[in-house]
Amino acid sequence: MEYSKRAAVFIVLLFFVLPRGAAGRQNSSTLYREGATLAREGRIDESIPKFQEAIKINPCYTLGHYGLGKAYLHRAGKLKDAIRHLERSVRLDARNARGHFYLGLGLMMDKKFVKAIHAFSDAYRYDASLIEALYNIGASYDIMGYEGKASQYYDLFILKKEKADMEVLF
Repeated sequence: MEYSKRAAVFIVLLFFVLPRGAAGRQNSSTLYREGATLAREGRIDESIPKFQEAIKINPCYTLGHYGLGKAYLHRAGKLKDAIRHLERSVRLDARNARGHFYLGLGLMMDKKFVKAIHAFSDAYRYDASLIEALYNIGASYDIMGYEGKASQYYDLFILKKEKADMEVLF
C-alpha cells in the first residue's frame, strides 16, 4: 500500500510539476519566431536579444544567426557583426537563399563588391524569385565601373521583373 501512495504522488508530480517547468523554458525556434515578429513590427532593438538567446541555446541554429545578422544590418556600428552572423548562417545552411541575399547587402555596405556579387548569385541560384539579387549584382558591377556587366544584370532584372509582373496579371 505504501508503494502505491508513493507512485501516486510521483505521478501527480510528473503530471503537474514537470509540464509547467518544461513550458517555462523556451527553445531556439520559439525565440527566433518571437524575434522575427518583433523585427517585422519595426522593434529591432527588442528582437536582437531574442536572436541572441536563440543562438545561446543552439549555436548551430542557422535561423538564429540569420535573424541576428539581419537585425544588425539595421544598427549603426554593427555591420561587421551582421556579416559575421550572416556568413555563419549560410555556412550552416548553404541553401539559405535569404541568408545569402542579406549577406550580399552587408558586403555591399562594407564595399566588398566581389564577395557581394557571389552572395547575390548564390541567393538567386537557390531561389530564382529573388530577382532583386540580379539588380544588386548589376549595382555592384556598376559601382566597380564594369558598365557592360552591370547592364547585363540590369537588363536581366528588368526581364525577370516584367515576367513576374505579367504572371501576376494572369
